[in-house]
Amino acid sequence: MQFSTNINRSNIFDEFPQYKWKSGLYNQFSNKTITEDKFASSNNQVPDKKHFKKILFGSTVASSILTVGMAGLVLAKGIHGSSFAKFKNRHLAETEITNKAILKSRKAAHKVIIVLESLSNGTAIKDWLADKALRSNKTTSKFADKTTGFFQNIVNKTLGKKYNKAEIKIKDLSSLLKQYKIVNLSNCSEKDLAQKITIKGQTKTLAQWLTELSTQSDVLTRSFDENFSLGARKLRNQKRSRLLSNVKEKIKERFFKNYKSLFTAKNYKGYVTEDVTNEAKNELKKEILTAKKKITNNITAIHDNTNKLLENLINQIDYDDKITLEYIKELKVQLEAFKNCSGVQEQYNREAIIDNICSIINNTCSNINNNPIYTAEKSSGMLALLNEIKSSASKIDEKGALEEIMIILNGLNKSGAKCNGSQIISDLDLKEYSKLANAIVKRLKDATELEAGEYFIKQAELKVGSAPTDIFSLMFPIGAGAYAISKCDNGDERISTILNTCVPLVGTFATFIYGTTKMMYGAKNLALSAASGVVLSKLGKYFDKLYKNYKNSGSMVKVAQEEYDTLKKDLKFEKTAPKQS
Repeated sequence: MQFSTNINRSNIFDEFPQYKWKSGLYNQFSNKTITEDKFASSNNQVPDKKHFKKILFGSTVASSILTVGMAGLVLAKGIHGSSFAKFKNRHLAETEITNKAILKSRKAAHKVIIVLESLSNGTAIKDWLADKALRSNKTTSKFADKTTGFFQNIVNKTLGKKYNKAEIKIKDLSSLLKQYKIVNLSNCSEKDLAQKITIKGQTKTLAQWLTELSTQSDVLTRSFDENFSLGARKLRNQKRSRLLSNVKEKIKERFFKNYKSLFTAKNYKGYVTEDVTNEAKNELKKEILTAKKKITNNITAIHDNTNKLLENLINQIDYDDKITLEYIKELKVQLEAFKNCSGVQEQYNREAIIDNICSIINNTCSNINNNPIYTAEKSSGMLALLNEIKSSASKIDEKGALEEIMIILNGLNKSGAKCNGSQIISDLDLKEYSKLANAIVKRLKDATELEAGEYFIKQAELKVGSAPTDIFSLMFPIGAGAYAISKCDNGDERISTILNTCVPLVGTFATFIYGTTKMMYGAKNLALSAASGVVLSKLGKYFDKLYKNYKNSGSMVKVAQEEYDTLKKDLKFEKTAPKQS
């Protein structure tokens, strides 16, 4: 066999086709450029294994801390509040109510939710123990009071902003109505004011309708001031504080009554702070919603409320109780018809539907009472829900002041009544009033639901002692970051660790604590915290890159110019060269 004498051939295996795989292996390694500075240190020695271990350990710590941080938040705060509100209130279609497979999967999902919510019991126990420890000393007790007061102030401001938005819209509507009334009463002739107009089956003069409009406007603003102004909320807070005065004793009774109670599985079912305050929460919720009905109590609100009650009832019905399920199916049909009533016969049709609803509910109650499948305790709870549905649907005529105002305005618009040749309420005017009315309904709904729900739970948690432990929880990311920094060899590594690890981790925890003060719970708050962690991590890496470029170039101007050039290129601002023909 003759060998090639080509001196440029550097891989001898190329001469032997049968060793082609060795040729590829040789090329793979020979293409790697190895320079002295890859291995040589300042004293021309190869770095020892400890150096590589330190680099590997540092990067592992940085990534692990960020991962463990989010898991720590779940364990530290649990998943409760409104995390699963949308799932719990998801309305089943009529065809789904009697579907056994759907009901089984729904109940199975609810059991999973209960387990997830029970994770929050660790928070309640931790808060209770921390509060007990802090209250044992005068100095630490003051710290607990101050942190609780700080958090309390933020929570109250958050709720206050919600109510302020509703109040602004109410004042805007009231101002428009008063201006409208003064203009028409002063400029309209006696003949115009005496014209007869029929609204909601009642015939009155224009002057009388304008007077009623003014009266309802006063009721609207007065009802808000009496029930939802700052002073009214302070009075309700005093009552809430009295209702929650024994929450710590109830938690002690559940988990610390004796040695076994802390290790009894049934004590961890559901979130304890919600469970032990549920009765007080419902009492205050009814008070808030009753006050809200004086302002707004429209068909949509009644329908939504009855549907929520119905969904709660469905979760308690045994899927083998086919008779009750059929009744509930028909009840849901009637509730939809109740909502969609309209036209000339609206009042008559609605009354007929209410009679049907009451009849179905009576039959359902009778069936549940006589069904041995339900315990006395369970049937009692189901009957209470059915009676609440009946009560809610029967109060359709108890409209709020806002609905009364809009009925009059709509009636005046449809009547075509005029004053000095101009239409009293034009389509454009009505559109503006309707826009304001819808905004009032939405703003007031948001505010009352927050106060009756998450706000109440936050007040209960603050009573237990959550504020100091929320502050203490920030010590975890700070301590973890300090540990990571301690493993760095020099200032450059420390800066990189601060930017890439410490800032994102502390920011994630701080965002989570901020979310709890804003009454965002569970999954929503975790998602916000995770998003902030990702954003801060991206920013940290970017600023770390800028710092390293500055260290290499020694010129901040040069670094800024490079970033500007890169940005122009990314945004495609640079002119492209003309194509060669």
